[in-house]
Amino acid sequence: MNDTPIVSIQNLSVALPKGGDRPYAIENVSMTIARGEILCVVGESGSGKSVAASTLMGLLPRGLKIASGEACVAGENVATMTPERLRALRGREVAMIFQEPLSALNPLMRIGAQIVELFEAHKAYPGEAGRRRILELFHYVGLPDPERLIDSYPFQLSGGQRQRVVIAMALALEPKLILADEPTTALDVTTQAQVLDLLRKIRREHGTSILFVTHDFGVVADLADRVVVMEKGRLIEEGSVDQVLTAPREPYTKKLIAAVPRLKPAHLPPPGEEIVLSLQHVTKTYGGSSGWFGKARTVKAVDNVNFTVRRGETLGIIGESGSGKSTTGRIIVRLVEPDQGEILFHGQDMMQLPRETFRAKRKALQMIFQDPLSSLNPRKRIRTILTDGPLAHGMDRATAEARAADLMRYVGLGEAALDRFPHEFSGGQRQRIGIARALMLDPEVIVADEPVSALDVSVQAQVLDLLNELQRRMNLALVFITHDLRVAAQLCHRVAVMHRGQIVEYGETAAIFADPQHPYTRQLLAAIPGRHLDEISA
Repeated sequence: MNDTPIVSIQNLSVALPKGGDRPYAIENVSMTIARGEILCVVGESGSGKSVAASTLMGLLPRGLKIASGEACVAGENVATMTPERLRALRGREVAMIFQEPLSALNPLMRIGAQIVELFEAHKAYPGEAGRRRILELFHYVGLPDPERLIDSYPFQLSGGQRQRVVIAMALALEPKLILADEPTTALDVTTQAQVLDLLRKIRREHGTSILFVTHDFGVVADLADRVVVMEKGRLIEEGSVDQVLTAPREPYTKKLIAAVPRLKPAHLPPPGEEIVLSLQHVTKTYGGSSGWFGKARTVKAVDNVNFTVRRGETLGIIGESGSGKSTTGRIIVRLVEPDQGEILFHGQDMMQLPRETFRAKRKALQMIFQDPLSSLNPRKRIRTILTDGPLAHGMDRATAEARAADLMRYVGLGEAALDRFPHEFSGGQRQRIGIARALMLDPEVIVADEPVSALDVSVQAQVLDLLNELQRRMNLALVFITHDLRVAAQLCHRVAVMHRGQIVEYGETAAIFADPQHPYTRQLLAAIPGRHLDEISA
C-alpha cells in the first residue's frame, strides 16, 4: 500500500503583484492530503484557499507566482514541471471542478464534443469509444437522458445538470486527485445535497482524493475528513472535522462557525397589521422549445400565486432553482409582466396603471439583486449610481447627494466611497451599495433576490444584520427570495415555499420549520447540510 500523500504542500508562498494590501496570496502554507481523503479548505474571500488549489494545477492567475516552497502531486513538484508535463497532469492525474460551470463550459460547443476534446488531448478513448465513455460517465453522475444531453449545449441544462457535467468531465480519465473550488455555492439545497452525495460516492468507489474549497461550514460538517482554516493567506488551524467544529482553537475559526445561520427560527419583532402588498392569482407562462427546432412547449413559471406582506414584515420565498421565486419577485416590481392576476399596493392594482403612471409609484417598490457587480454600472462612480434614480424622480441634486452620503455611512462604507467605482469594492461591500441604492427613494417594499447567496458566512451575517436593522428602523415590507433555509429561519416572519411555479406551503416560519406539511418542504429541510451545526456552541 502506498502511504505517500497524494498532495504535499510545504512552506509554500505565492507572491501578489506589488501595491496590494499584502505581499503574499498565501504565505508559508504547509498541508497534506492522504490518498482517498477529503480535505476541506475553509476561509473567507481573499483567504488564499482558491490560490492553493490553483497552484496544484499550475493555473495561477496572471501576476501571481510561487515565491518559495513546493507544491507536490504524487511526489512531483508542480513548480518545476515543464509545460508538457503540466498538460499531461491536468485531466489525467489532477482534475478541477469550478464554482460556476456555465463559465467553465464553452457555450458554443455541444457537451459531448467538449469532453471529446479532453480525450483527444490525452490520446484516450478514440472514436466510438469516446461516446460510450461519455454516456457511461453521464449515467454515473446521475444525469437524466444521457443520449439527449450529450448533444445539448450548456444553456439547455439546469445549473445542477451543468455541475454534474463538469464533475463527469473531471472523472473522465480517472484522476487521483479532484480539486473542487466552491462547486455547490450557487446551488439550491437539494441539488447541493445530490452533488455532495456524488462526491462521497466518487471517493468511496474510486479512492479519489478531494480538495474541497468552501466557505460553507454546513458542507464541511457533512463532507470533510479533515479541515484546514485559512485567513489572509495563512493557515491558522487544522484538524479532524469534529475537532475543528466542536472545539475550535482560533478566534477566527470560532467567528466563522458562529456566523453560520442557525436553523431554529429567530425571535423577530412582530410586524404591523397594515397590508402593504398583496399578490392575487398571479400567473406567468413562458413559451419555448425543446431545442433549436424542437417542438414548441410552454412553462408556467408562476402559477396562481397568492400572498400578502404587512408593514414591517419579511416574507421569505424559498424553493429550488426553477421554482419561480425570482420571476415572482420581478413581477412585483414589474420587471416582468404577468399574464394575469393582481399586484395590489395599498389596495391599488399596479397592473391596471399605465407605464407612465406606475413609474411614479415605482420608487416605493425597489429591488436588491443577487449579483451587485452585474447590476451596478462599471463605468459610473457610486455617487452617480446612487443619485441617478432620485434625480430622475425629481429630487434636487443637493438633497440626493446628501441622502447618498447618509446612506453610505449607514451601510458602513462611509462618504469617501462615493467617488470610487464598483470594481474597487469586495462582494459584500457591493451588496451594501445595492442596499443603499434601493433605499435612496425611501421605499415601502423591497424585493431582495438571493442577496447573500454568494457571500462568505461572516459577510452574509453582516448583511443580514443590516437588513434586519433597516427593516426595524424604516418599517419596511421585505420580500426575501432565497434557497438557503438557514437564512430564511433568521430573517423571515413567514415563508412561502414554491415548487414548479406554485406555492405549496405558506405560513409562519417557526410553524412550517417545526412541522412541515408538504413533502417538498420536508425534502428541502432534510437536504440542509450540517444539521448538527445547530447543536454546536462555538
